[in-house]
Amino acid sequence: MRKGLYKAYERNVNKMKLELGGYKNLLSKYLRTQKLNVILLALVLVGNIGVQLINPQISCYFIDEAKKGAAVKDLTMVALMFIGIAFAQQLFNIASTYLGQNVAWRATNDIRIDLVKHCMNLDMSFHKEHQSGELIERVDGDVSELFNLFSNVALNILNNILLLIGILMLLFREGLIIGIGMTIFAVVSICFLWYVKTKTQGHWIKASKVNAEFYGFLGEQISSAEDIASSGARKYIMSQFYNTMRKMFPIINKANLTWATMWSATFIIFALGNVMAFGLSAYLWKKGLITIGTVYLIFSYTELLRRPIEQIRVNLQELQVSSASIVRIKELFDIKSKIKYGRDTFDVSKSLAVEVKNISFEYEAGVDVLTNVSLNVKEGKVLGILGHTACGKTTLARLLVRLYDVTSGEILLNSKNINTISPEELTKNIAYVTQNVQIFTASVRDNITMFNKNVEDETILNIIKDLDLMQWYEKFSKGLDTMLYAGGRNLSAGEAQLLAFVRAFLKNPRLIILDEATSRIDPITEQLIERALNKLLKNRTGIIIAHRLWTLQRADDILVLQNGRVIEFGSREKLLKNSQSNYYNLLQMGIEEAK
Repeated sequence: MRKGLYKAYERNVNKMKLELGGYKNLLSKYLRTQKLNVILLALVLVGNIGVQLINPQISCYFIDEAKKGAAVKDLTMVALMFIGIAFAQQLFNIASTYLGQNVAWRATNDIRIDLVKHCMNLDMSFHKEHQSGELIERVDGDVSELFNLFSNVALNILNNILLLIGILMLLFREGLIIGIGMTIFAVVSICFLWYVKTKTQGHWIKASKVNAEFYGFLGEQISSAEDIASSGARKYIMSQFYNTMRKMFPIINKANLTWATMWSATFIIFALGNVMAFGLSAYLWKKGLITIGTVYLIFSYTELLRRPIEQIRVNLQELQVSSASIVRIKELFDIKSKIKYGRDTFDVSKSLAVEVKNISFEYEAGVDVLTNVSLNVKEGKVLGILGHTACGKTTLARLLVRLYDVTSGEILLNSKNINTISPEELTKNIAYVTQNVQIFTASVRDNITMFNKNVEDETILNIIKDLDLMQWYEKFSKGLDTMLYAGGRNLSAGEAQLLAFVRAFLKNPRLIILDEATSRIDPITEQLIERALNKLLKNRTGIIIAHRLWTLQRADDILVLQNGRVIEFGSREKLLKNSQSNYYNLLQMGIEEAK
């Protein structure tokens, strides 16, 4: 039994060390850049401690002097001093609130920035596993829970501990017995409150987790509102919503009830504290060891002692919420990208040659998406890729731009393994255009340049002219300053894809991958796309993944995939002459869509 108790004690000690380490690391990292504000805040809090300790002494002096029959003039001066110090205390409170809020806003915003940067640098497998709503809750919701930690909790705990020590020292000054008694009371109270806090913390971690899941669900449904409405799935979604809320309620309720647990514990502790103070004061006064003013002083300090212990209790409760957020934030920071980059660059004088050697890939263990796929695209040549839905075409494109890493095999760009190339070099030299174009709430200019302020308007307009897209551009009433909106609600699908072509051309890449980038084009826009594609692929290596066979007329080679395997690969001209080839049969049957 002793061994079991010792192990439990050891676990609690280790857990406390981890928590304190988490607070310390977070505070030191994000307060380091605000040294002046933190020092000012610390000085204000120390001043606040001083005035809180002085006023009971003035009250004690006033009572004893009044009992002795001191002059009214002297008592008035003491009363005015009491009022002045009380006013100063209010000024200290205002200053500490202002400085604390300022420090907190800056620190929490810095954490958000670091979290967003970290998440943006993680590979696509992470983003597939986590819903956007969940990530928003973790990046914003969890960080918001830390606001109090930075604004006042950490310094308040230090402030209240110093205030507690100051009160106990003054009580020792009034008498050894009262000092020892109240010190024992304070130490036992804090230890007991910490014990209660550790017993209830798990509920807050669960509450934070279920909150993130709820926001993930909510974000997914809101983003799919059109599909839900058009398919008549409202009842099902609402049913899921109610089920999620039912799952959340008991967990959130248990977490909220921990406030009642802490409040009850505090109430009992201070009831005992008042009894102790009353008993000791009565004993000492009866013995004639203290005056009636000192009795008031002891009660004042006992009540003042209640304040730091009560505040420590509140701060521990806030730490309880913060510690759950810190755990989740640390978990997010600890996630590492599965993709590791090298530092190699390409020879700038060449287009990119692509060689894929026996690659296999699986999103989930044991479920093959691509199996032993090999292909070769020479510099300046165009490869067309065909295949049924879910045959692995888009997955192959994602591997070529390194959104994922292959499970086995290798991908070579200009004879260099893709794993050895720096991310900046890949981004600069490869343009990846899909059928779903990301439009930001920003101007046409920013959507084309991807917020690169160094690109001149003349350069953008020259590219639009080169691609023969002036007819498209002239539809924007304010030219490059025309505002677009997230989701492209003021652009058609075809217009958005034209913008994506301009965006790609601006990069001046040496490898262009078009992943069904023309699948949502209307016949009128199709003519614009046709001319733009000719310019876009000129003197560049291209890979075109398509359902529409007309887009493959400019391909030098054709690759046909089926169930993640290559069933046909060769020169387009040779395949056209081969009556047994899949490509030839599709054309002969007059099928426009190779579905």
